[in-house]
Amino acid sequence: MSAASYTPLTSNPFTGGFPSSEEASAAASAASTFGLGYFRKFREERLGSLRPLSEFFDRNRFSIPHGFSAVTSRFNYNLSYFQGNYLVLFLIITAYSLFTNFRLMLCAVIAIGGSILLQKVSPDGLAIGQFRIQVSQLRTAVIAFSVILFIFSGPVGTVFWIFGASALVILGHAAVMQEGIEGEFVTVV
Repeated sequence: MSAASYTPLTSNPFTGGFPSSEEASAAASAASTFGLGYFRKFREERLGSLRPLSEFFDRNRFSIPHGFSAVTSRFNYNLSYFQGNYLVLFLIITAYSLFTNFRLMLCAVIAIGGSILLQKVSPDGLAIGQFRIQVSQLRTAVIAFSVILFIFSGPVGTVFWIFGASALVILGHAAVMQEGIEGEFVTVV
């Protein structure tokens, strides 16, 4: 997949000239495809390297390593070979920690829900009786409320738990899983 090409504007909007409709549409399409291109590339590169579960949990290849050099050799091989599987494990552990920490999940739902609701407010703001609240004021209130909720939900312990559990599971698997036969062929060739 090729990246969107950058085309500089031939006129400067700050000096009175405005971009043509073709230049404006090219800039808008490049900006809209930036986020989707990242996720598409991420899915193709990282999740495209998923190995089958029968290979990932092959009990015949599990063994205790004999020495530090065997552990580092297994780390080097398995972390690159099973990187897609390890990423999925990390995402599963993260989702589990969010679902088990109700306050943190509630904070995330409130923050995301507030952001979605802000997108539906008209650019003029929100009128409550005779008061008019601007969108920027609403955005500030949602951010401040979310930050306060996140502080009281204990995210630091959850983040350390996610990294600790992921490191234990991923590095433990990488240490006890023997290198594949194809690893030996790569070093010979």
